[in-house]
Amino acid sequence: MAQFFVTAPGDDNTVCIEGEDYRHLVKVRRAHIGDSIQVIDSDGVRYRATIAHIESGRIIAAITDTYQYPDIALDVTLCVAVLKGKKFDLVVQKAVEIGVRRIIPVITDRTIPDISEKEEKKVARWQKIASEASKQCLRNDVCVVSPVMEFSKVVTLNKGIGILAHADPEAQSLRQFLKNNTTRNDVMLFTGPEGGFSKKEVEIARQFGWIVLYNGATQLRAETAAIVLPAILIYEWGTT
Repeated sequence: MAQFFVTAPGDDNTVCIEGEDYRHLVKVRRAHIGDSIQVIDSDGVRYRATIAHIESGRIIAAITDTYQYPDIALDVTLCVAVLKGKKFDLVVQKAVEIGVRRIIPVITDRTIPDISEKEEKKVARWQKIASEASKQCLRNDVCVVSPVMEFSKVVTLNKGIGILAHADPEAQSLRQFLKNNTTRNDVMLFTGPEGGFSKKEVEIARQFGWIVLYNGATQLRAETAAIVLPAILIYEWGTT
């Protein structure tokens, strides 16, 4: 069951659903009075509600129960090079499902697609995908997709633990790093384009304190790395 983001219930213990969510419920899900839905407010409180009224442009639902899922105890920012075709769409969707808090699309030395003339539309599309995935996987927040940034800017934003995923067998393995570091912290994970990071980019990242890690198994495709690696980090550090 999908959930819908709403403002906090009013004094009458009801919530209002409008806009895209209203259209989705009415046109796609064919909602009827008496149907049960799940909603979440801006404070992350989840409710079960029953549709009481379907009006022109809005649905009124009455709260019937309050419940809470455990939160992910790790703040992960995924910095990912812009990929070809719909690969980036897939990365956004799956990263949200995994539990990534925010996504930064990045232009690197070897980034292939040129999105300079349609950047705003691309980011709006990715944010829509992130919002829909956040509802579908019952998150208590909406993953934010930031504006597109250049590599040189992103490496300066390192906070907490910065990890650059790089297919270099001479780099420290991710497995060994996780084995040696059990302290949880904010994580910025950087995954590269189809051709990987350039040698210069790896050197610059190290200068800004990023830890260069190799997954230590097979060489992953760019879109696979952007999905699998945050999943590993959240599994290891994000559960209580």
